[in-house]
Amino acid sequence: MGVAIEIRGLSRHFQKGGQRIDVLRGADLDLAPGDSVALLGQSGSGKSTFLHILGALEPPSAGEVKVDGRALHSRPLKEIDAYRNRQVGFVFQFHHLLPDHSAVDNVAMPAIIGGMPSQDARARARTRLAQVGLGHRLTHKPGELSGGEQQRVALARALLLEPGLLLADEPTGNLDPSTAADVLDLLLDLNRDRRATLVVVTHSAELAARFPRRLRLVDGRFQEAA
Repeated sequence: MGVAIEIRGLSRHFQKGGQRIDVLRGADLDLAPGDSVALLGQSGSGKSTFLHILGALEPPSAGEVKVDGRALHSRPLKEIDAYRNRQVGFVFQFHHLLPDHSAVDNVAMPAIIGGMPSQDARARARTRLAQVGLGHRLTHKPGELSGGEQQRVALARALLLEPGLLLADEPTGNLDPSTAADVLDLLLDLNRDRRATLVVVTHSAELAARFPRRLRLVDGRFQEAA
């Protein structure tokens, strides 16, 4: 099942050239388990920063993120590492695949890092790759795959440990329209079938229109979008 997210007073600022840049400004948001949300906003509005905070890749400057009722960023580092590894699946615009490893090995990596025996991790990876339509490309390296196929490998990797939270940052940004639609279909199908809470950052209003809930990040806060 998906996770419940409760965000209160979330702020994030950076220092650049001696100036303070406020990206998130006291944002509030609630996500129910299994929610499927598209997040829109101008370039630099803080969309990616928000995903990084939600995935515990970086801390907020102020405010609180609760996951299933528990504060996230005040947990011990070991717990935060386990949260990133087991509860969160990341899909980025750039696939971040290891170029010298096969599709199976790329997908299996999170489980191996988490301590699963490599034989078990690769068996699970083969199953996930089959689920995203790449059962026939198991031994191919990223350079032997199309952009859409590489993104499917990244999806399979994100889903390997059946996370309760799936975060996708412009996952179709480098794909042609047809392939982008296919990848989005996969994300929405997986959200429906597995009930993982899904947050997708996109610049495309057309793709966002396919989500039951749409948010826009404006002046560091969330607004419900039509």
